Amino acid sequence: MGKKKHRLHQKHVSNQKVKPTGIGMPRKYAWIGGLVVVLFGLLALATTNQKPAAPFTPEVTGEPRAKLDQTELDYGDVKLNTTITSEFKVRNVGDQPLQILGEPVVELIEGC
Repeated sequence: MGKKKHRLHQKHVSNQKVKPTGIGMPRKYAWIGGLVVVLFGLLALATTNQKPAAPFTPEVTGEPRAKLDQTELDYGDVKLNTTITSEFKVRNVGDQPLQILGEPVVELIEGC
């Protein structure tokens, strides 16, 4: 009885397929690594082919200066307690760094 079990076990083991280890995985990682390197190379080429910025000539020297793209906003008659949102661009036309501390808030009083 002990021999029968042993023979069945040997037969079962001999029919199993054994996958080779250490051969397929490095190739897989090499392909993935190569693909990542190529993608980063393409990204680097795409970012370096941009047009260079036009040379900056400051309007003011020795200090920062903010310049707005629009200086007047006219919304006509607006009811009290109505929120109005506006967007405008601020540029530094000086040759020193411009710092805007906090979020600018404009508050209008009734009758202005």
